[in-house]
Amino acid sequence: MSRSEDLISEYRKVHAGKVYGQTSELLTGYILRQVAFLPPPRRIFDYGCGQARTVDWLAKIFDAKAYRYDPGLPDHAERPEVTADLVICTDVMEHIPLEDVDRVLAEIRSISPHAFFNISCVKAAEILPNGENAHCTVRPARWWATRLGAHFDIVRKTRSFTPNSVSLVTWPRPETAEA
Repeated sequence: MSRSEDLISEYRKVHAGKVYGQTSELLTGYILRQVAFLPPPRRIFDYGCGQARTVDWLAKIFDAKAYRYDPGLPDHAERPEVTADLVICTDVMEHIPLEDVDRVLAEIRSISPHAFFNISCVKAAEILPNGENAHCTVRPARWWATRLGAHFDIVRKTRSFTPNSVSLVTWPRPETAEA
């Protein structure tokens, strides 16, 4: 079993035992403020959706189609083979093993050039059933911006929900966005 497969198995145990993976719901306002400057999305993809309803709320606001993917949840473990106008990826990348970070970022970029990331830069309070910390890739904000920059043409830091995380968007500032 690969490191990713092992971690997915551990995350499935955590999800099965309690409500887990709803961080993005706290970020809905932050996400809305950022996407307000983009053309209204018709397809929104939540990569690593957890048990959150954020993508459903955003889809309702924009009258868009919502897509959910999270290998830690059996109901959403199959990644939809679609492109989207917007990807949201909150509290996910720190759960990806270091050796898979670039593969996952490339996968997200293949879905859309427009993505909102919120990434924790500290260890999690959650300990997996195998005794490991739930955040297996803890890196500083600048490291994450550089990693995203290898896959997206534009990456900019925006206001984060907590001082222990970084929020990054992969589209131009409103004043430089094309109409």
